[in-house]
Amino acid sequence: RGVFRDDPLKLERLEDLPEDEVISTYRDGDFVDLCRGPHVPTTGRIGPFKLLSIAGAYWRGDEQNPQLQRVYGTVWPSQDELDAYLERLREIERRDHRRLGKDLELFDIDEELGSGLVLWLPRLAIVREELEAWWRRVHHERAYALVYTPHIGHERIYQRSGHLEKFGENMYGPLVLDQNFWIKPMNCPGHIKVYQARGRSYRELPLRIGELGTVYRYERGGALHGMLRVRGFTQDDSHIFCTPAQAQAEIAGVYDLVMEFLRVFGYRDPVVYLSTRPAKRLGSDAAWDQAEASLREALESRGVDYRLDEGGGTFYAPKIDIKVKDAIGREWQGPTIQIDLQLPDRFDVTFVNEQGQRERAVMIHRVLFGSLERFVGGLIEHYAGNFPLWLNWDQVAIIPVRESARAYADEVAALLRSKGLRVALDPQPGDLRAKVKEAQAGRPNYILVVGDKEAAARQVSVRRRGAGQGQEERGVALDDFVARVIEERDTKALPHDFDPGQPPAIVPLEA
Repeated sequence: RGVFRDDPLKLERLEDLPEDEVISTYRDGDFVDLCRGPHVPTTGRIGPFKLLSIAGAYWRGDEQNPQLQRVYGTVWPSQDELDAYLERLREIERRDHRRLGKDLELFDIDEELGSGLVLWLPRLAIVREELEAWWRRVHHERAYALVYTPHIGHERIYQRSGHLEKFGENMYGPLVLDQNFWIKPMNCPGHIKVYQARGRSYRELPLRIGELGTVYRYERGGALHGMLRVRGFTQDDSHIFCTPAQAQAEIAGVYDLVMEFLRVFGYRDPVVYLSTRPAKRLGSDAAWDQAEASLREALESRGVDYRLDEGGGTFYAPKIDIKVKDAIGREWQGPTIQIDLQLPDRFDVTFVNEQGQRERAVMIHRVLFGSLERFVGGLIEHYAGNFPLWLNWDQVAIIPVRESARAYADEVAALLRSKGLRVALDPQPGDLRAKVKEAQAGRPNYILVVGDKEAAARQVSVRRRGAGQGQEERGVALDDFVARVIEERDTKALPHDFDPGQPPAIVPLEA
């Protein structure tokens, strides 16, 4: 400690260490610093390296603490490996959703409104609208009851649920009115109250309740990251209330839905984890045994090759965690499925069984998107801003070559719009190359160039997004093009310029 007597931050760190901790340092000339090691015997043993960037970082992630400078660097055994890594970093930077969000005008976070609060700009709002409409349709087809619950709740409900005790530091409130209210951090209590709006019989179960519910949670300023880590977000929460005998089949059904869901977006190589009881938990061992068995048996009934994450469950529930790889091989947290061991007891969630007696219901939590903000932020990076046609804000852009073709361009636009397609029509005369370049900046899936020749033959010249020079399709019959894009939209096909490393075949999520 004498070595670092003039460095209060290192002394603070040393105070945190247990008495029997072995403290080691690293010295190179006059430079000396704390370091656990292991150490190379000489700096000559260090391979090719590169310093990457510097950034400000609050001490221990707390904005109330001093700000330090963090230096990022990387070292590799060979120059080829370093070059490959740097190329990967360039690809990650090219896909960064914050950069693309600004360049494509997708979202904004305004500090006057509040950090961690996302403004969905018109283009990305269309993506969200399509995702939500599809989500609702899929859930209606699977007999979910979709509901709406309030954004605030009385203090007593969060005391009963345990949120104030276990999660209070991440909640916004209280709102002191005639009574104390809190902004909801989760949708679970509201769904329980929907279930308890009247008594339930075993004949009504399973009851599947879903909601695209907006919640708010406090995150430290240093942890916020674009759309991926925010303070206000919309979760596609669903809760299934069922009998113990129905639990395994319901979990298996959710798992099937999850796998179809991931294929639609081109996510690949899902890795499934069964996360079991942590050391600090609530509930009896018998309840945990039953919950873990239901999850395990559901996975095994589908022949799933899962991994065991011992102690990885939450304090109130075991869970199935699904992680996936995006187009460049990065791992993302995907959907989760949980059996809640606490809220049914805390809220006395019951049904009347065949013997006419009240029996405790099983409550299954599950999310597909998770947070819409995080999911869509991930999609921006997954697709590098090039969205599939069914989600894209401009599906087709139309450029008339000259004023005489304007009437035909209007006719083509009207036909496409009548089929429910989103069209951008450039009505202004100008240089064709400049107009094509301007249209490409908006990332439409297709650009149609029409002139007098196309008008006479009811044809279009098609430029597909991502196609190279000279790859324009000329003389395409208008009706054939319309049929093509409708099929691409309705099958939710992945875009032509998307290369996810051989993703699974697309299986549309229909009934």
